[in-house]
Amino acid sequence: MEQSLFVKELQNPLTYGSSVKHVQLLQTHISFVALTDTYVYKIKKPVNYGFLDFSTIEKRKYYCEEEVRLNKRLCPEIYLNVVRLTMSKDAGLEINGHGPLVEYAIQMKQFPQEKIMTSMLQEGIVTKDHIDALCQILITFYKSYETNDEILRHGQLEAIEHNITENFEQTKEFIDRTISNDTYTFLKDANHDFFEERSNVFQNRIHNNSIHDCHGDLHSGNIVLQNTDDICIFDCIEFNTRFRYIDVASDIGFLAMDLDYHNAFFLSSYLIQHYVEKSHDTTVFDVLNFYKSYRAYVRGKVIGLQLNDSHLSKHKQNEIVSVTQKYFDLSKYYAELFSYEIHRTRPILFLVSGLTGTGKSTLASKLSIDYHAEIINTDIIRKKIAGIDTFLHHYDKFDMGLYDPKRIKLTYEKVFALAQSYLLKNRSVVLDATFQRKDYRTMAQALAQETDAVFIPIYCRVPDRIAKTWLDKRMNEKTVSDGRLEVYLEMKKKFEYYSAEELHIVIDLSKNTYEEHMHQFRLILTFLRNM
Repeated sequence: MEQSLFVKELQNPLTYGSSVKHVQLLQTHISFVALTDTYVYKIKKPVNYGFLDFSTIEKRKYYCEEEVRLNKRLCPEIYLNVVRLTMSKDAGLEINGHGPLVEYAIQMKQFPQEKIMTSMLQEGIVTKDHIDALCQILITFYKSYETNDEILRHGQLEAIEHNITENFEQTKEFIDRTISNDTYTFLKDANHDFFEERSNVFQNRIHNNSIHDCHGDLHSGNIVLQNTDDICIFDCIEFNTRFRYIDVASDIGFLAMDLDYHNAFFLSSYLIQHYVEKSHDTTVFDVLNFYKSYRAYVRGKVIGLQLNDSHLSKHKQNEIVSVTQKYFDLSKYYAELFSYEIHRTRPILFLVSGLTGTGKSTLASKLSIDYHAEIINTDIIRKKIAGIDTFLHHYDKFDMGLYDPKRIKLTYEKVFALAQSYLLKNRSVVLDATFQRKDYRTMAQALAQETDAVFIPIYCRVPDRIAKTWLDKRMNEKTVSDGRLEVYLEMKKKFEYYSAEELHIVIDLSKNTYEEHMHQFRLILTFLRNM
């Protein structure tokens, strides 16, 4: 059947049965996806990109069968079977008819499109509970299947280098179209440096049993969140085992990168923190930024390949260019992070300060993931000293109870002692506290000097109305903080604000577009590199 007629018939409801009234046809660079009232039909395009070969109908049948088999691991209720698209009597298409075979398709149950995680991220309704549930599913998945020598081989340096080199080769034609020459060159050099300076980490990951038969395409567009107890992770890589036999850091890092891309930076940080806490995979940080950069680059590459379609409208071409440039820029940010880390000779001491309710802990979490730093939170230390549950709220009046000046002084002393123990081991630290008194900030700076740490003081601020909203929301959440509006207002009167002599960065997390967030994260990185 001629291609244009084939596509037309895929949009014909009668192709899928007399009861089907509507069809929505979507497509990527490798497949068509037909959404009907009840079922979804996925058809592979006859393409060959080298890393993917669907060029013959036999190969498309095989990979359809593989896709169903592999995806039943994480999404058994959605994937049904492989069906035949055959020629109908009127020269159209029908499912499993008696006419000549035209193509194969995967049949899946339809699910609500609004429950796809990407849509829910755009609505701002993905929660930490969703991330908790996702983490548990993935950790169980990674532990459920035994690895073997063939899988482990794909975690070796040579295999990783091959994938990276292939990416750069396949994006050469898009230089100064989807990726600038400067970004392309920087990323190529940064990856080369990582292989030179950190070649041992890949073997360490193999020894830690971190290479598995994973999902391989773990982003929010492939996750359905019906409820926290009804999550489907679909559309894993079936067409090339080297993209599925990977480090779990590459898999989980893909999702973390995708959350960043969708401006859910702080859910991304929470994802990694929760994953490490539950899996005990502490060496994931050795390769996390590397794999996040790799994943962002692959997304930019894959989406950019659609530009080879001569039938695209100018508007669609511009849309693709915009999306790919954003991915490549994000890839560069992660590469800047791992480049800084491999050349770092001194620990970093981040001081994240400001009034309660201004996003300090949120930013501290982000910094701890980006820079693999230990978070020391005064709320936690204070309650540990008092011997009480860290999540038990104590709504004492300002400067009273747990928050009287003597207790505050003891808390800071414990915080500095703990920070010193990390810094002396060349481990970076994020201090998460109000630091409302200048003498405590001076003590932190002195600690940095004593331990030869790079000192990065940050002051978080937001408009009063935003702080009120965040503090009101916090009252209904499980949190270690006892901050509330009356404390914020009292603290605002007594806070010893930074003087002109105190070099610091001001961060306003109420400026919350993707571009504003990235500007502030890069501001911190630039400040750090200039110290």
